[in-house]
Amino acid sequence: MKAYYAHSVYLYNTKQEERDLDLLRYLGFSIYNPNNEKDGEGYKNYGMNYFNSLIFNCDILVFRALPDGRIPAGVYSEILTAMKMGKTIIELPSNMLSRGMSVENTREFLKEVGNR
Repeated sequence: MKAYYAHSVYLYNTKQEERDLDLLRYLGFSIYNPNNEKDGEGYKNYGMNYFNSLIFNCDILVFRALPDGRIPAGVYSEILTAMKMGKTIIELPSNMLSRGMSVENTREFLKEVGNR
């Protein structure tokens, strides 16, 4: 399966990008990473339409949001394009450790929503 890796330019050539690519390879995906000179030129000439056209040849779209959970405009455009094409979309996790709940907090949440 071929995965389009949608991520903000702030992640280009970082350890996080490297970890994401390693994870996707480990999971068995071949990866299309738009972080290269050819695709940079395509963007300069055609804008987001260039990146969005690349999604057509991929089976799924995998994206990483910003650390605070927001999704930059370019990545959001790629997500919307993949949705229109009926592609599977996977979000790579962010801030997992800070979102973890204690047993006590989990029980309180379940009580609040009526499951306990």
